[in-house]
Amino acid sequence: MNSPSLTKLFRPFLETRAPLLFLIGSIALAILGNAIYELLTATFGATPQFLIGLVISAMLIFSFVAFSFQRLLRAYEQRQVSAHNPVAPDQQADPHPSLILPVGMSKPGAELDIIVWHLRNTTLRHCWLLASPQAMELEKFGDLKQYLIEHDVTWHLVKIDDAMGADQVYATVMATIKKAQNDDDALPLIADITGGTKAMTVGIVLACLDTHTTVQYWLAPRDRAGNPRMTDASRPMKVMVHRTWRQPEK
Repeated sequence: MNSPSLTKLFRPFLETRAPLLFLIGSIALAILGNAIYELLTATFGATPQFLIGLVISAMLIFSFVAFSFQRLLRAYEQRQVSAHNPVAPDQQADPHPSLILPVGMSKPGAELDIIVWHLRNTTLRHCWLLASPQAMELEKFGDLKQYLIEHDVTWHLVKIDDAMGADQVYATVMATIKKAQNDDDALPLIADITGGTKAMTVGIVLACLDTHTTVQYWLAPRDRAGNPRMTDASRPMKVMVHRTWRQPEK
């Protein structure tokens, strides 16, 4: 089990919404400061020169401690991000001008984070939203459309009547990819397989395999229950798709 941090240890005593603990913490800090002052003045005397030096020393010590703590905290946060970053830099999917994005039924889902990633450096120009009739009724779907419009991204609706039919998804995505390939402004193209049903994932992957289209999957750290947590460590991972032919057994 992780040891409690110093901040968590003192937080209950510095929380103004808990008056009693805040009062106890304030009194304890005041007593500690006064005791240290009395000890120093009793040892070195309360001369003006000493008091001036004491004030200057206290300010320097406080500045040094604050600066050191900030450096340590920043280094700790960077290690935490590195430790929980599930995707190595060379495996990350770069922002693309065009994105095929299946919209799942989960709320909120990773769709918005995926769009934001591809909007880096205003890269994203086209986004095809693959959605079933049920997904199109979600508030999330409307929010995604509005977000794309506000960021000058041309969005396209790709309706999937049967989200459990991998063959229909395959045919629909194939037609979408071929349409995008005829538009130089929509290249290069990448397809995401994070949201949607498993059948949608199969159809998208097969269509991308036949058209040599890049595939990505959004990886995020997960909690103890296995649910993804959208953090700064979340990244899109390139999915390597290959077709393997086996010699039929005689």
